Formats: sequence, C-alpha cells, structure tokens
Amino acid sequence: MRRILSVATILTVCITFLTLNSCKKETPDTETQGAVDNAVCEGEFNSRIQVINSITIKEQGVKSNPTVTVGDTTMGFPRSMTIDYGTVGIQDSIDHKVRKGQMIVRFDNRWHITGTIAVVKLVDYFVANTLGGNWVQYAADSIIIIHGANSFTNNIVGGKCVSPTWNLEWSSDRTVTQTEGIATLDAIDDVFSTTGTTTGKDRNGKSYKVNITSPIIKRANCSWMEAGRLEITPDGMPARTIDYGSGACDSKASITIDGNTFTFNMN
Repeated sequence: MRRILSVATILTVCITFLTLNSCKKETPDTETQGAVDNAVCEGEFNSRIQVINSITIKEQGVKSNPTVTVGDTTMGFPRSMTIDYGTVGIQDSIDHKVRKGQMIVRFDNRWHITGTIAVVKLVDYFVANTLGGNWVQYAADSIIIIHGANSFTNNIVGGKCVSPTWNLEWSSDRTVTQTEGIATLDAIDDVFSTTGTTTGKDRNGKSYKVNITSPIIKRANCSWMEAGRLEITPDGMPARTIDYGSGACDSKASITIDGNTFTFNMN
C-alpha cells in the first residue's frame, strides 16, 4: 500500500534539511605556505641582481676599458667575475644577511652596454638571515640576466632553496628596474622595482603560480620586499593576493583569501 506524504510533512523535511546545511560552517582558507616559501626564494634570487649590478659598475674591467682585473682582461669577452663570500660566512654590510660560497658571473660584453648577457652560477651558496641563523642553500639550473637601460631581464630556471628540513622549487621570468641610486656608486641607496611571473613548489610539495599585479619594491639595504602586490594561485585552490605594504622595512606582509585578510611573516 502506497503512502502519500502530506504537504506539511514534505515542507518539514525540506526545512530541516536546509536548516542543518545552513548551520554547517565552512572552514576558512588560511593556507599561506606558498606565499611564505615564494618570499624565501624571491628575496634572495632577486637581490643577486642588485649585488652584481653594484659590483660591476665599480669594476672597470667589466664596465669599460680594463683598469681592474676581472678574470683574464687580455682575452676580451666573454669574461668571468667571481664574488666569493668564503666558506665560513660573511655578514653583508648592506642587508645584514650572512652569506657563504661563490657567485660566478660570465659576461658576454661590457656591463653598461644594453643587451649584455650575464650567466650566473651559484657554487655552494648559502644564506642565513642572521649570524648563527639557519642556513638555506640556493642553486639553479640556470640564471640569465640581460642588461637594459637601468633594467634587467631575470630568467631563473630550476631554482632551488633548500634547508635541512625543507626543499623549495622556484623559477621566474622577471623584469627588474633600478629606480633609485643610479647616480651613485654606493649600493646602500639602490632601489629596485620588479614585475613578471613565477612558478614554484612549496615545502609541502604543492605547486603554485605567481603574477605580480603591482611592482614589487625592494631597497638594497632591506632584507624583505617593502611594497607591491602579487597574486599567487596554489594548485586546486583559489587565488590569493599578497600585499607587501607601503614601504616599511619589516618581515610582515598581508594576504587576502576569499575576502578575508590577515598578516603573515615572510621569514
């Protein structure tokens, strides 16, 4: 025998179902690992352009007719320059980070000429935020910097940022423009603006893509990005917006996910 449910019963079931489902609270998306790990790689890889530019404009053997020996100046170009931080570690007088290892830079022409290509190799290259801090090793399959008029195209393929407990992957196609400090030989007043894209993989193995939506600003004497915004999209997750602030030199940044904004530490 068939039972026919009354309209009142059907309405009761529907209301109960809707009530139960409306009471379920969705867990907010608070994942920031990709943003943190992107900042770890981005800060150091981008700062290498600043260092190379600062040294080469002072080294006449690279910029113009040789007056300082950089590699074998009798052989013309290509020519190599080695920036050696030693095996113990040297604290940088500009951004105060501690570095050890070498950067070997191979120039195909004088650095001041637009279109000059510099190929950078990192050899046993480690960085710590402070004296006695934890070392992070940086390496890459290739780093190519193309010199423009106060700007540089920075292509990094197979970048790796490795600590004893995690392993990050990072590749980029960026344009870096020097906006301040051009007229002086002192790197401490240099300021650089960065645009472009990045792909990476965080310490949890999750891949992500990055697109800079407002130029990232970094001063040579600051350890962190100080201003600018980017959009980072982890695989299978919604895009989130990273805001580095309005010019304060600190490790804080904000992240907005699904309309919710909170701060995180870039270290």
